[in-house]
Order: sequence, then structure tokens, then C-alpha cells
Amino acid sequence: MNIFKNALTTLSLLLTLGSGAVMAQVKPLDAGKALDPMSPEVHTIKLGMANAYLLKTATPVLIDVGGAKDMPALVEGLKAQGLRPQDIALVVLTHGHADHVGLAAAFKQMGRAKIVLGEGDVPMARAGDHGTLAPQNFTARMLDRFAIDPRFQAFEPDIIVTSELDLSPWGVRGKAVVMPGHTPGSLVVLLDGRRAVVGDIILGGYLGGAIRPQHAGQHYFQADVPRNEDNIARLMKQGVETFYLGHGGPVTRKSVADAFPIAAATASSK
Repeated sequence: MNIFKNALTTLSLLLTLGSGAVMAQVKPLDAGKALDPMSPEVHTIKLGMANAYLLKTATPVLIDVGGAKDMPALVEGLKAQGLRPQDIALVVLTHGHADHVGLAAAFKQMGRAKIVLGEGDVPMARAGDHGTLAPQNFTARMLDRFAIDPRFQAFEPDIIVTSELDLSPWGVRGKAVVMPGHTPGSLVVLLDGRRAVVGDIILGGYLGGAIRPQHAGQHYFQADVPRNEDNIARLMKQGVETFYLGHGGPVTRKSVADAFPIAAATASSK
């Protein structure tokens, strides 16, 4: 038992220490200057365990909000872009796991931001608990057993997506699309410029992105692996070149194709 606890403490430390390295490595792949107001830059905000993404428009959009203890890091990340949490107009949650939705209730209490969630993950939000995960390897089993708290403050989404949500009312040329697989209600945000924020459909690197964050791979937990790979094939078929991830990343299309050859072959054959 002590061996497991020591190993998980090391994992957590690497995740935390890796955050600065991730930010330094993702900068070249972050979107360049926006061509027009409806094509915003994607700003990565590295939190304790996961990433959040800011689409900076006149009505700012935040994609994911991290865990319950991530508010100080999120405040600093927004401050670097001249914003406060109270300025966010829309929060899109890629899925209902605690490390991505832990601050959703806090944003609702601020009174401005509308909270968006895929229909299949609404039960998690209302329960304040993401329930049992489906680990894909030994590391995942250890994390699930000793390091992951599935609980968070319950909240009610303002916008429940059953198919897709047009983001143009918030100044973004793009849409949030339901792609069940990682969870029953996983969402992907498709943007112009062949960009997509995909949450945990793909994992960047190892130890939550602390090592080789721009190397695409299978996430530790997947509710439905075949369906998730179908989603990856679908995204590749749609021409996505840059994938922004919930942990690590961003990753290129080539890295995704190398990690998921069946999905890549499926995308090219259809």
C-alpha cells in the first residue's frame, strides 16, 4: 500500500512540476493572430491536473474549468489575458469528470456565464459525482483507486447539447458537437482553421501530460473505446490539423494518426 501511495505522490508531483514545461512546449502550436473577430486565438490555461482554454472575444468563451482547487490558477491564467472569471460569458464543458467541471458551480454563482454540457453527462453534473471510471491500463487503475476524487459541487447546466451548439452568438466561428465515447456526453469544440478542442478523447504524453505532452495517445479512461476511436476518425475526416487536449498537447494530425492508425485508416477510406 505504501508503495502505491509513494508512486502516486510522485505522479502528482510530476504533473504539477510539468505544468511549466507544457506551457513552454505548446506555444509554437497555439493559434496565431486571429484573422477576424470571429476566429479567436486559443489560449491554453494550464491548471493543476487539466487544461482550460480561453477563446477571447467580446463575449469570452472558456472551455473547461478544472478541478475544485483550481480557481487561483484559473484566475491567474485569465488575468494574463486581461480578464476575470466574472467576464466569461460561456463555459463549455467537454465532459463531466471532476477535473474538468470542478468549478462549474462557482461560475454559475457569479451570475454571468452560461454553462454548456452534453446531455449524456447531465446526470453527473446533477449528482456532483462522475461515478465509476473505466481504466485502460495499470496506471489508470492505480490513479482511479488512490488519487482521483469523483466528487465535485453539483450544478445544473444552462444549455444541454443533444447534437450541436452554434457558438457564433458568443463571437466564435465554431460549434460544440456531441461525441460520446470518453463519456456518454462528451463534447468537442470545432473551430475554423482546422482546430478542435477535444477534451479527453485523446491524451497528450504521459503522466497527465508532464512528459512528452505533444505525443498523442489513448487516455487512461474511456467509457467506450471503439466509439471514441470512431470520433477520432470523424475528426480526421473533417480535416482537423491541431487537437487541443484536456491533458498535455496540443498535438498534430500526424501524431494522432501515428497513435490511432485504425482511426486514421478509417478516415482516409471513407
